[in-house]
Parts: sequence; C-alpha cells; structure tokens
Amino acid sequence: MKILILACLIMGFGISGVSAIPVEDPFPAISFKVINAFVTANFSSKISMATVLMVLFTLTDNPDLLNLHARQKHPKHQGEQRTHASGWIKSLARGVQSQLGQETKRLFPASQHYKNLGNDDRIIAIALKLDAFAEILGLTPYNNKGDFQAKLQPISYKEIQSVRTICPSSIVCEDMACDSRGLLQATKPRDVPIVTLIKGSTIYQGVHVLSGKCSKCDSLYYADHERFKGPQGFVKTYLNSAQYLKIGQSIWVDRIFSNAVISGMYSFHASASAYTEYWNHSFGNMHSQSKAWVTRRQIWQAFVQESIRSIASISNINLELKDQLSIDEVTVNAFSILGEKGLIRPAQGHACSECTQPYRNQPEFIPQQDPAATVGIDENQQVPGLESGSPVLAPQSYNSGDDMDVDMSDVEMDYAPVKMTTLVVVHFVQTIILLMVYTVVCMAAKAKRSTQQKHNYFSPSRFYCVETICAPCGVVIAWTKFDKAESPTNILQFLEDVYPTEESRPAYICIDKACLVLRTSIANKSWEMWSRTSRFIVDSYHYINHRTTDYLCRKWCNPAPLNGSAPNLVVVATDNNGQPYYQRAYNTQASEQLNSWVGGFESILRRMTPGNFNWFLHVMLVYHTRYVIDRQKQKARRNKVIEEEEEEEEEEEEEVM
Repeated sequence: MKILILACLIMGFGISGVSAIPVEDPFPAISFKVINAFVTANFSSKISMATVLMVLFTLTDNPDLLNLHARQKHPKHQGEQRTHASGWIKSLARGVQSQLGQETKRLFPASQHYKNLGNDDRIIAIALKLDAFAEILGLTPYNNKGDFQAKLQPISYKEIQSVRTICPSSIVCEDMACDSRGLLQATKPRDVPIVTLIKGSTIYQGVHVLSGKCSKCDSLYYADHERFKGPQGFVKTYLNSAQYLKIGQSIWVDRIFSNAVISGMYSFHASASAYTEYWNHSFGNMHSQSKAWVTRRQIWQAFVQESIRSIASISNINLELKDQLSIDEVTVNAFSILGEKGLIRPAQGHACSECTQPYRNQPEFIPQQDPAATVGIDENQQVPGLESGSPVLAPQSYNSGDDMDVDMSDVEMDYAPVKMTTLVVVHFVQTIILLMVYTVVCMAAKAKRSTQQKHNYFSPSRFYCVETICAPCGVVIAWTKFDKAESPTNILQFLEDVYPTEESRPAYICIDKACLVLRTSIANKSWEMWSRTSRFIVDSYHYINHRTTDYLCRKWCNPAPLNGSAPNLVVVATDNNGQPYYQRAYNTQASEQLNSWVGGFESILRRMTPGNFNWFLHVMLVYHTRYVIDRQKQKARRNKVIEEEEEEEEEEEEEVM
C-alpha cells in the first residue's frame, strides 16, 4: 500500500510539472501579400513598420481577450446581441491609442477624416480595424461558418525568432600600435561554437559564438574578454562592458541573468546550489521547446564573472589576469588586485546625516553628575556612583590574560573629541565570528591535528574571526581576518592600517571591548597618537555589563553619557507631543546589525576555499554598502519632496491669511 501511494505521488508530481508548460498555437501562417493588402486598405499610407508590428503583436499577445470578443460576435442565447465592437476589443483599442499617442492618426487613411472624428468614434473605428485584422490573421476560435473550434492558446514566436550571434563589441583593435585596424572573423566555420544563450529568463538555442582577430598583433577579441600576448605570456582582459558572459562550455548568459545571481545570493543569503535549484525549477523547463538546466558550477561562474566586472568598474579598470587560470585561481588573483586589502571603495569619503553631525562644544541638556549613566538606559534610575579611589579593573566577561594594570593618573583624557572639525564622524568596529559555535573546539583540537594532512578549506583552526569597520548608517568601511584572537593589539593594528593619517581618523570609534583597547593603547603608547583625533567608546549593548566593575569603562567609554562630558554623543529630540527627551546621536548597534546580516552567510562560507571566501565576502560587503548608500539617497529624495510640499502648504496658508 505504501509503495502504491508513493507511486501515485510521483505520478502526480510528474503530471503537475508537465501541465506547468503552456500549450501554444503556432504563429499565424499568412502571406505578406495579404497583410500588405490589409494595411494598404485600412491604414494611412504613411504608417511605419513599427506601428504595423505593434498592432500585429498586440493581437498575438492577447489570445484570451480575443476569445472573449469572438464569443460576443457569435451569440447563442436569447438576449445576446452580435457586435463587432464589443467592450473587450474597444478596451484593447484604447490601449493601442494610449500607446501610439500622436501616431494614432496613422491608423486612419485620409478618406476617414481622422481630425473630424470624436474620441468615441475613433475608439470604435480602431476596434473594428483590430477585429478585421484578427480575422485575417486567423486569431479567432470560430471557423468561417461560425462554428466553435477551440479556444485560442498563447501564440508561439519560435517561427519568427531571430538568428542570434555572440560576437565582440569592439570593431577595431585597441592596441595603439595597430592604428585602429579592423578585426577579422577568426573562427573557422566548422569550429564555430553553437551554444545556449539565457537572456534574463528567456532561453535561446543554437546561438553562434564568433571571435575577432587583429591581423597585425594577433590579439583575439571575444564578447566577454580580450586576449593578447604580454611580456610573460598571454593575458586575459575581463571587459566591464561585456553584454554576455560565458559560464559554461556551451552556455552563455546576459548581464541581467548574472546580476540576478548576485542579487539573489545577497538578498536571500543563498548559496550557488540553492540559486541553481531555484532557477532550474522556475525557468529551466518553462518552455517545452527550449530548456536549459544550469549547474552549481555554472552559477558560481556567473557570480565570479559578474562580480569581477562590477568591482572592477568601481575602480574604473578592466581586470587583467594570466590566461587559462582555473576559477579558484581567478578569485585569488581578483581579490589580490581588486580587494584593496579589505577596504570597501564605495565607502571612501562617505558622509551622511546618520554618521556625521555639526560639532558642539556644549551639551544641549541639563547634565547629571554621574558619568556612568547613559541615555536610554539609566534615565531616572539610580546608578552606582564612581569613586576616585576605585581600582582600574577589566570587565569580568573578558579573560584575565587580557587584563592590564594601567596607571591613569598621568593620562589626560578630555572626553570631548579633540578633532575640531565642522563635522563629528563616528565609525564602529565589530567582530563577526562566522564560526562561533566551533571556535573553542577547533582551537583546542588544533595541536592534535597538526600531524594530519589538512584539507584545503577555510576552517576555524586557521582563522579566528572576521573584523569589520562600519559607519553608524551601516556603510561598511573595511574588513579583515584575525588569525588566532580578537586581541586589542590586533584591533589597534587594523585601525592603523585603515586610518594611517590623522586627517582620515574619525572622532569616535565604537568597539564592544573599547575599554580593553583603550587600556592596551595606553600601555603600548599608541594612545599618544590616537588621543589627538579619536575616542574609544563601548556600544550601548555591551556597556550595560562593562560598567558594573570597570572604572575605566564607566568613566571614559560611555557611549552616551548624561553628565554632559560628550555633547556630540547625546542630543535632545522632541516626541509627538512636543516634549523634549534625550537621544543617542548615533546608532551604536550598527555593527551588531551588520553582524546579524553577515551571519546568514555562515553556512555558505564555512566550506569555502580561502580564495573563494575572501572574494565572496568582499563582494557581499561591497554590494551591501552600495545598497545602503542607494537607500540613503532614496530617503533623502523623499525627505526633499516632503519638505517642498510642506513649504508649498505654508505659502498657500500665508496667501490665504
């Protein structure tokens, strides 16, 4: 019985898969002579081919509407009236009129006096022309005797499908020494590849791929790359302007498809395997006559090819690599050249209202006396006071090995930022432990596995974590990997690498363990450099626990102190009732939010090779940064529209007064 039920389920799934493929009618088999005679008799002599084709495809693209219209032309019951200008066909006529605009007059010959007709008469006239054209094309479910045959099905365009080729976009050799020499067709007829092309979700079979060649320098030109001889062998140039990309031996895709791959992985935290399954089930067998199933390797190839060109275009270069590299070697070399050591190029020079604000010397509120109290947590609550003789202790949540006894008596720490500029800039540093669950086990097992042959995958035994720097608005500034630990020394070195000059450093740097970083900075004398421009503060989420035992953290790393010592970290806002309240000037949880988002890629990154890991994460962070910046621009445009509308309303009210 179980076997029978399983067989029925399998048959059911098979039937549903087949029924999902629509049945199509062939394209109208009508001679050009007949169409020419109809156009000459019913349309203006000045009508363009584009207009005729638009009317033709309007009819072939609406078989359901033509079925409804034809039924009203053939009444069967009492009370039904025969009409050639039904409401259905007149609705289609209105769409044609809207589409053509001023060119609608080309549908009328001079004898019909278009200018003298009212709009309703024009609609009826267009409807009758569409009805007559549909009859000539055979787009009707009834025969000449008025007998019903079968409903019209979607029309197949296979018979009029154009012959497509994939060839270089360059028309001359790009080498200056060749003086714009024309390109020769380099592929022999017997060797021309015949491939499958995917444009968006449409599949084209039997597409010819052609290549060009310069007769002087022998450089080869393809649709997606160029190949020339360099000092150390052949070099492959990945063209950012390519319209089509090769992702398999016999499969090419357009940039819409490849960009959709990256967007899908970014938006849904999807792996190459997951996206492959989605595309094959959604589009791979959509049409019975044109199927194209892609593999995981081909989807990964599409990701790499598209991301290389996208990242390279940001830097205004075309990536050049040694020819005949494997896909893993391509990602390694691409990150080496385009990765910029983890710096996110779209974020360079970024400034917005969420991460910058006018500098203030004085607080906008009445300060409390306790420097440990923070906005949004300790308002109207009793907070343990600080005693001048309190010892400098590290938070209990950190290992004792990280503790340092630091004498704070000789350290000058003016809590207001020293960076006296018109804007206060804040950047955050936050850890993203991608493999947090396995960190302790793998680090402990590292010594035991040292004698074993290691596989070639990124694993917790090799790197401890990924460290990122982001702005309060969510824009990612840079990222790196820490080998063994997220130590304060590593964090300070990372900050120095990203901000090598005083002019580039932000006023505040928010870190979950800022108190330890500050203590280490004072101990190794780097605080003398950082104190001239920046302050280290703890994010509000971690500060709640730090302040209970750590004097230094409570005194100097408060993210939003209520005692007025950091006027640029606390602002006064107004609620809906017009009542003022304290508000943190910056979103100190931006790094935690980024951490949560990147954590969605953990299962994908866990088994990647180091080269693929670096490139995939870098691409995702670049795309995320561009998305955040675009979202801010859209928000700014909406706010501008709202402000303009409010100004107009105020002006109207003043005029009324």
